Amino acid sequence: MSKIFIADKETSFGRLFKKLLDTYAIETVCVQKTADALVFLESTQAEEWIGTTHRFPPALLLPEPFPPPIPLKKLADAHMRLMPRETNLHVLAKLLLLDIELHGFAKSIADLSEENQQPMLAIFEEFRLSLHPVYLQIHKLLTKLSQALCSKETLLELRVVVHRLAGSSGSYGFMALSKAAKTLELAIESQKQPHIQTLTNEFLEMLSVLLPPTPQAPPLSKTLLFCSPAQQTRNQHHPWFQNLSVNTLWAMDWVECWKMAQTYPPDAAILDMDKLPVESWPQLFEALHTSPALAALPKHLLKPHANDAERACAAHLNCLGPSSTPSTFEELKAMLQALF
Repeated sequence: MSKIFIADKETSFGRLFKKLLDTYAIETVCVQKTADALVFLESTQAEEWIGTTHRFPPALLLPEPFPPPIPLKKLADAHMRLMPRETNLHVLAKLLLLDIELHGFAKSIADLSEENQQPMLAIFEEFRLSLHPVYLQIHKLLTKLSQALCSKETLLELRVVVHRLAGSSGSYGFMALSKAAKTLELAIESQKQPHIQTLTNEFLEMLSVLLPPTPQAPPLSKTLLFCSPAQQTRNQHHPWFQNLSVNTLWAMDWVECWKMAQTYPPDAAILDMDKLPVESWPQLFEALHTSPALAALPKHLLKPHANDAERACAAHLNCLGPSSTPSTFEELKAMLQALF
């Protein structure tokens, strides 16, 4: 059983999250050093923990206000996700489980002799590479489901794919992903349509954590960084980017956004600001701009129904937009043409 320490678990949010974790067979503990993962509800507690420890298990920070007064590099080095509180709690629980398993996998590799480490890493990378075409296949099937084009053949194909992943991911020790696949498979068998779509979105969210950062395809001329905490936004737009022949780096939180810009310098970025109050935008950009790669990027901000203050702030930050999330392929194509 996985063990998680929640700072301030006696708050209403902490109690709600603890109750949910119980349904995932995750035990909450009172001592940080016994935990497999940590959840912080306040940035001051997270900053104190980072400053006093050298042991960095997976951790989650749900900021309020945002952004926290902690350099993104520190959060990245501490393996901490920086997530908005509005994120679906079920998704957070599943991502924490997968983070714990990824952390455990890395530790098990490190414990091997040096001559055995490289072969094991090569096998794991081969597994990750095999996930990318599967990820795209599930995307296409999800599109059919959302467009009411569902048929017995579509459901059967989806069931076959997730059944295989339930076995292969479990054999690598990623039981969280395997369990999610089995849950989705049962929903398909019972043909509960809305439930299938929700579980498929969550399953794609988990699968994206294991994917290689860039598609394994012939090098494309442009690379875009897309940061959005909304899983449905990423799932909806991923096939469109494939059609536009754009390498896309997907980030689900601002720490991941910063890390990807450091490792895989993109040519432009689309940043989803929907859940952020406009007064926090300058602080966020100050934090992001500690990465020279991000500071120099052309950026387009997404904010549905933007007001005059938000438009003025975007202009002050030298960004395009803000605009609503593209709802059609043509809208996305026009947005990319303006960026590139």
